[in-house]
Amino acid sequence: MINGLIITNPGLEAISAEEIKELVKATNVKTSSGKITFSCTDYQALIDLCYHGRTFTKVMLLLDSFSFEGMPAPRVDNLPFVQPTILVDCERIGEHGFTSADVSRDWSLAIVEKYSVKMNWKKPLTTYFLLIEDDNAWFGVDFSGKDLGRRDYRIFLGTESLKGTIAAGILKFAEYEPKKSILDPFCRHGIIPIEAALIATNTSPNLFGKEKFAFANLSIPFELTDKPRERKGIIISMDDNFKNVSSAQKNAKIAGVVKSIDFSRTDLKWLDAKFGKNFLDMIVTMPAQPGKILTDEIIKKIAHQFFYQAEFIMKKTGTVCLCLKRGHEIYHAKAVEFGFKQIKSLIVTQGGEQMTFVLYSRV
Repeated sequence: MINGLIITNPGLEAISAEEIKELVKATNVKTSSGKITFSCTDYQALIDLCYHGRTFTKVMLLLDSFSFEGMPAPRVDNLPFVQPTILVDCERIGEHGFTSADVSRDWSLAIVEKYSVKMNWKKPLTTYFLLIEDDNAWFGVDFSGKDLGRRDYRIFLGTESLKGTIAAGILKFAEYEPKKSILDPFCRHGIIPIEAALIATNTSPNLFGKEKFAFANLSIPFELTDKPRERKGIIISMDDNFKNVSSAQKNAKIAGVVKSIDFSRTDLKWLDAKFGKNFLDMIVTMPAQPGKILTDEIIKKIAHQFFYQAEFIMKKTGTVCLCLKRGHEIYHAKAVEFGFKQIKSLIVTQGGEQMTFVLYSRV
C-alpha cells in the first residue's frame, strides 16, 4: 500500500473524496481543509486520479507529514524517484517568517548534496512537493506536475472565468447525470457545459495533455485508459453575447466535445419560446451578478426574468443550481417568488475568492 494526497479547492473536499472512491480503490480516506489523504494499492491509482479526476488540482505520492517550528528542516532520507535532475516545489498557506522560494531552495539543495544530483528549476525529471499550512507540512512526489484546474481547453476566456475543477464540482454538487437535459443560459466561456459534456461522454479532461503529467518522467510503467460513450442527454450552452458563445464553441472544440453541446445566442426573455413548457431537467449556471457595471436594480430584473422563465421551462422535478459570488439575497428572493425551494448550499473558494453553490428545486 502507498499513501496519497489530493489538493482541492476549499469547500470541495467531500465531493473530491467521493470522486477518489469512484475512480480507485482507496482506503483510510480523510478530509481536511483543501486536502484529502488516502491509501491505495499502487502508483497506477495515483496516475488514474491525475488523468480522470475532475475536481482536484494536484495529486501526489505522500511520503511524510509533520509539524514544525520556525522553518521546516529538510527530510530527504530514503527518497524514491531520485533522478539526475530534481526540484522541490513549495506551496504555503498562512503567515510565515520565510518564503516558499526559501524552502524550495533549501530542500532542493539538501537532495542535491545527499544524492549527488542536480537541481533544475524549469524541467526536473522528478518534482517533489511540500505543502505548508501554518505549522504543519505534507511532503511527497508530485504526480500531476501542474494545476489540474487549469484545463488545456481554457484558452478563450474573459472576466470571472471558472476553473474546470469548480465547474465539475458544481455539476457534482447539482447531482448532474448524463441522461438529463441541462442548460447554462449565462455560459460565458462555456466551462460548465464543457465539463458536463466531458462527464456525459466519459472523456478525460486531460485527453489532449497526456504528455504534460509529471508521472510520465518517473520511469514507471503506466496505462492511460479511455472508455468514451455517446452523449445521451441534452447539453445547451447559451448566452446573449455572441462573443461569449463563440468563445464557448472554440473552447469546446479544443476539449474535443463541441459536437456534444448545442450552442445558442439567446436572450433570457426568449427561453419559453425556444424550449416550451416543462422541457428541462436542470439549469446549472453562474448568472450575472452585481458589480461596478451591473447595479442591484439591474440584477433584480435579470433574476426576475431568469426565474420567471425557469418556472415555465423546468420539469416539475427540475432543479436550478447557481454559482454566486455576489447577489445571493437577490436571486434567493426571486427563487422563492417563483416557487423554488432551496435544497442545499456550499461555500467554495477559488483563488482566495469565495463563491456559493445553491441548489433549488420546484416546490
